[in-house]
Amino acid sequence: MNFGRWLIVILGIVAMLCGCSNSEAGLHSEKLINWTKYEVSDSHELTFIANTGDPKCFKLRIVTKETDGLIEVAIVEGVLPEAPKHCTAVGKIEKLTVTTEAPAQNLNVRALPSREVELNP
Repeated sequence: MNFGRWLIVILGIVAMLCGCSNSEAGLHSEKLINWTKYEVSDSHELTFIANTGDPKCFKLRIVTKETDGLIEVAIVEGVLPEAPKHCTAVGKIEKLTVTTEAPAQNLNVRALPSREVELNP
């Protein structure tokens, strides 16, 4: 395998591990939504609660950045490619789980600044 291929593989692994590029294939019209609360659900796990729309229309993804005792979290809501043309105003409470590197109870949890989240148009 040549150097270029190795570099691509390594960069892909780094992006996956850092959570920086966690885009969901096919979602469009993405926007950030607020998480309403979170809880420590395991020794290295946090569960976030967010309100979203009709599951036939919308899907959530989570973007995280964890460094030095701090985890920053953003929840992104996007429209599914196969969504119907008109979506009903259905409210759904969704739970999203994040695995942490550090013990979850020791982390300071904050919202990830919007400028650090890549959204699909």
